[in-house]
Amino acid sequence: MQMVWQDVRYGLRVLAKNPGFTAIAVLTLALGIGANTAIFSVMNAVLLRFLPVANAERLVCLHFRNQPLETSQTGHGNLSLSEPTFEAMRTQREVFSDLVAFVPLSFNQTIVRYGGIPEEAAVEMVSGNFFSGLGVPSLRGRVFNAGDESQHTQTAVLGYNFWTRRFARNPSVLGETLYIKGVAFTIVGVAAREFSGVEEGGATDVWIPLQTMAELKPWGVSPQDKSALYGSPNWWFLMMIGRLASGVSEAQALARLQPIYQQAAYLGTSGARPGEEPPQFYFTAARGIAGFRDSLETPLRALMFTVVLVLIIACSNVAMLLIARNSVRQREFSLRTALGAGHGRLFRQLLAESLLLVAAGGLGGWMLAVWGSQALGRWAGLQANVAPDGAVLLFTLMICFAAALVFGFAPLRGVANVPPWLALRAAGTQGNQTRSGLRAGRAVVALQMAMCLALLLLAGLAVRTVLNLKNANLGFRADGLLVFGITPPPSLTNDTAVIRFYERLMDQLRILPGVESATTVQLRPGAGGSNNTVAFVDGVQPQEKILDSLVRWNAVGADYLHVMGIPLLLGRDFTNADSLTSGKVAIVNQTFVERFLNGRGAPGHRLSVDGPAGDQYTIVGVAQNSKYRRVHEPEFPIAYFPYQQVPDIAGMQIELRTHGNPAALLPAVEHVVREFGPDLEPLQPMTQQAQFEASFSQERLFARLATFFGLLAAILVATGLYGTLAYRVTRRTSEIGVRMALGARRKQVLWMVMRESLGVSIAGVLLGLPLAIVGARLLRSLLFGLAPGDPLAFFFAVLGTCLVALAASLFPARRATKIDPLIALRYE
Repeated sequence: MQMVWQDVRYGLRVLAKNPGFTAIAVLTLALGIGANTAIFSVMNAVLLRFLPVANAERLVCLHFRNQPLETSQTGHGNLSLSEPTFEAMRTQREVFSDLVAFVPLSFNQTIVRYGGIPEEAAVEMVSGNFFSGLGVPSLRGRVFNAGDESQHTQTAVLGYNFWTRRFARNPSVLGETLYIKGVAFTIVGVAAREFSGVEEGGATDVWIPLQTMAELKPWGVSPQDKSALYGSPNWWFLMMIGRLASGVSEAQALARLQPIYQQAAYLGTSGARPGEEPPQFYFTAARGIAGFRDSLETPLRALMFTVVLVLIIACSNVAMLLIARNSVRQREFSLRTALGAGHGRLFRQLLAESLLLVAAGGLGGWMLAVWGSQALGRWAGLQANVAPDGAVLLFTLMICFAAALVFGFAPLRGVANVPPWLALRAAGTQGNQTRSGLRAGRAVVALQMAMCLALLLLAGLAVRTVLNLKNANLGFRADGLLVFGITPPPSLTNDTAVIRFYERLMDQLRILPGVESATTVQLRPGAGGSNNTVAFVDGVQPQEKILDSLVRWNAVGADYLHVMGIPLLLGRDFTNADSLTSGKVAIVNQTFVERFLNGRGAPGHRLSVDGPAGDQYTIVGVAQNSKYRRVHEPEFPIAYFPYQQVPDIAGMQIELRTHGNPAALLPAVEHVVREFGPDLEPLQPMTQQAQFEASFSQERLFARLATFFGLLAAILVATGLYGTLAYRVTRRTSEIGVRMALGARRKQVLWMVMRESLGVSIAGVLLGLPLAIVGARLLRSLLFGLAPGDPLAFFFAVLGTCLVALAASLFPARRATKIDPLIALRYE
């Protein structure tokens, strides 16, 4: 132990004597380790980390396949199941020790009010065993129990972040009244700090027990809608998480529950239709952040690939620095060998110095990762905790340990081959490097340049993708539009009252200064949601397969096409005359006409989206194709209906076409909205352009990070190449002096040094092209408007790599041309 401590103290003295070398090595390692740790921390939170509850590995999320045709589904993909399914499965105690259910009050945000100021919050209805089943304790007060669910108590549990943000962690908030959509709830508790919820898309602010009030239906369904929490077996809307009983595997649970599930799935229907696939359900582990796993998995894995390359470049740079530094310590190693030190003793000393470097770099990297992971979380819109945890710390320690071993072994060969008699030479302090060592150094730099080329190509593809997304044709004029959501007052319980509310609100908004025109739309364009159903044209399903007959539809207000700037190709736009009592009409897009009407004239045909016997809408116009859910979606059949003619209308989005800056209108809009009730507030107001830009926020984040890491790699590669060439010029000072004394011109000396750089660059590009092609193919799903083999991106990646090599080699080459032959001849 004493010898180890001696090695550490000696290593500290050696590093302190070379502050420049130490600072560069530590900073390089900190950047490489910090980048890897930050990306892995976010990946761990999004994809790998279990919920912060006891025995989280026993929790499973329930999903379905093959939904029965006579049922409807609301929610996120295949997560929504029917309430009878929940009731049937929660009694299977031999399979689930607990089964919890949850559903949001809205797709986005819900208006809550404490005191006189309404605000947006994420509110979720849950079963009485939600917290106890998941194993989430209360931080303050209590959580729900079975009685809260059965009696539908008007109680609320706050999320820790909402309690902090809205109530400044005031413990006296317990017992206070919180209004949710105008309904009074008593705050009875605050959930544990670590728990932010299980719903898709972010943290939950408020939880309430399952309710039966018409004004508090799931997913923002209107009070007048016939669908309800209870008594609607063919409505699939409820999400579930189960805790498997002890000793029960997932396969055993599925085998026992499948018959029960299939029976519950057909409740409220006439049974299975001929040729219909039987409904099935399956489990996934309740880990990661719901809603971000699919959207962020590919970008995070691609970023992990890039930062691993950055780490390899950083570590190879430090290894070459160590080899170069130790080459001038050959007299020291020779003397220690002559005094009896064996190879093991020398290795232990080198390892101690490496551990000190790696410890300093690892500590700096951890500090960088703590900041970087939080910044990444904010940029990605993650409201959950993404800070490094124990798993990330273990990952960082493994990186540091591997780096320490590499740095300990890398210079060992050169040290082990130092002869003892070198200590007797006065010039031994200068050292020398073998041809194999020089070749190894050039090979390492060539590999670095290959990885730099791959990273620059990924960055170029990502940047070009974002530019293509920003310049994509949306099919309408997004600039100059302000959009915000509105939920009608809960006191309005029929369609006539709701329609009248929107008409009065629109009348007030249209007369605001700066407003050119205004309209309404049920689902906000660019927000990612859509109404999807099977279309029936003139009473017939237009395609043989159901999936080929799907249509996306939206309920809109008068002058919708005009306000949005969507070109009308045929027929007319909606007007105020298209009312609740007038003939039902519809407008379809180009793709609808091409796919379902073989390009023939659409006006006059009848369309139904509620079965062949449902309400018939006469097509009165054809609109140009426009984007509905996000920028990078393929063309899809779309139908528009007047919102007055769509039953059970509830929350709507308001689109205001303005003369100037749309955001400047917001204060006036808020004033108008609040005049209609104390619990009304514009929901998620933003420009329509910003809404569509948000649809490719992940691509933009990836492009920024890929560019940063590409530039970082270029800097590290330039540093490595510069160091290698500068060292070579220093070692060849006498040779260069002799050449110049014998008549060599400065241009010849310049070319001699640049030629070595050129050879390394060519080798790096040739090695990097296959790596870049493989990396580009991994990004195929993230690209938009270009192929993985985009020639422009490859050209700029190769050009960037060559410029890095040129810049790094120019300074050592110029220094070589300025060597004085008389001084060089005396140089050893």
